[in-house]
Amino acid sequence: MSGTDNIHPTSTEDTPPTPGWVEGSLDSILATLPVAAEKLAPFRASYLDCLAGCGRAADLDSAHDACRQGLLRALKDGLELDAETCRALEQKLEKLELDISSAI
Repeated sequence: MSGTDNIHPTSTEDTPPTPGWVEGSLDSILATLPVAAEKLAPFRASYLDCLAGCGRAADLDSAHDACRQGLLRALKDGLELDAETCRALEQKLEKLELDISSAI
C-alpha cells in the first residue's frame, strides 16, 4: 500500500466543472462557423468558463441562457456574424446546454 491510496478530492481541488464531453461537442458546433478556430479560441474559452460557473447556480437554465447570450453577442460584435448564422448557432448551443443539464 502506498501513501496515495487513500487520497480523495476535496471541495477545494480542481474537478471537471462540466462533463468531459462538453468541450468536444462545443468544438464540433463552432467548427460549423465560417471563422478560423484561432479566432474563436478566446470566445470558446469564455463560454466554457461561464458554463463551468453554472454548476453552482440555483437556476441552471437561466445561467446557461446568460452564457449563451454573452457568447452570441460577443461573436456578433467581434466577428460580425450575420443574424442567420447566429440563430443557427444559438439553436445548437441550446441543445448542448440541455444535454449538460440532463447529465448533471
